[in-house]
Amino acid sequence: MIIGLVLLGLVAVLLFFGVAERVFKSFGVTYWLAFVMVGVLIGCAFIPSFEIFGAKFNVAGFIAPIVFAVIFFVLCVRSREIGRTAVTLIAVVALAVAVRLLIDPIVTDIVTVIIVGFLCGAVGFLVGKTKLASLAAVFAGIPIAEVVSMLVGKYVSGEPLVFGSAAMFDATILAAVFSVALFEAVGAIKRTMNARRRVNAETAREFDPDEYKKYFDE
Repeated sequence: MIIGLVLLGLVAVLLFFGVAERVFKSFGVTYWLAFVMVGVLIGCAFIPSFEIFGAKFNVAGFIAPIVFAVIFFVLCVRSREIGRTAVTLIAVVALAVAVRLLIDPIVTDIVTVIIVGFLCGAVGFLVGKTKLASLAAVFAGIPIAEVVSMLVGKYVSGEPLVFGSAAMFDATILAAVFSVALFEAVGAIKRTMNARRRVNAETAREFDPDEYKKYFDE
C-alpha cells in the first residue's frame, strides 16, 4: 500500500497548503470534506481484512472504494453527469478485467498496479471528460472488475474469493490521482494558450497600420 499512501499523503499536504483546494471544489467537494475523504482512505489502509461466508474482503482495496464510488455517483446525479459516468464505468471495468485476467497472472503486483492505475486513469480522463465522472468510474470500476475477475477465478480454477488487496488499493488511488492530474495539466495548458491569445489580440488591436500609413504616403 506504499504507493497509495504516498500519493494520499501528497494530496493531504497539497490540501493543507491550499494548493489542491480548487481541484476538489471543481467537482463539488468542499475543503473540509476533502480532508475527511483523504483521511478516511489513509485510515482504511490500516484496517485488517475480514472474512464473511468464506470470502475475504479488504477494507482499503475494496470496501472503501465502493463507499467513495457511491458518494461520487450521487454527485454525478446532482450535476447531471450520470450518463457520461456510466459509459466511463463500463470502459474502466472492461479494461481492469482484461488486465486482471490476462496480465496479472504473469507479472508482479507492482506491475499490475502501474498498468491498472495509469490505464484506468487515462481512460477515465479520455472517456469521462470531467473529473467527477472519471473519479466515480475509477472508484466503482476497479472493485467491480475485482468481483468479475475473482468470480472467474473461483469457477474456472477454484481460487478462493478474495475481494480487494493492497495492490488494488494502490491501483485505485494511482488511477484517481493520475486522471485528476491529466485534467489539471490539460486545463493549465488551455489557460496558458487562452492567455496568449488574449495578449496577441490586444497587441493586434493596439497596432493600427493606418496610423503609420501617412508617413509612407508622404
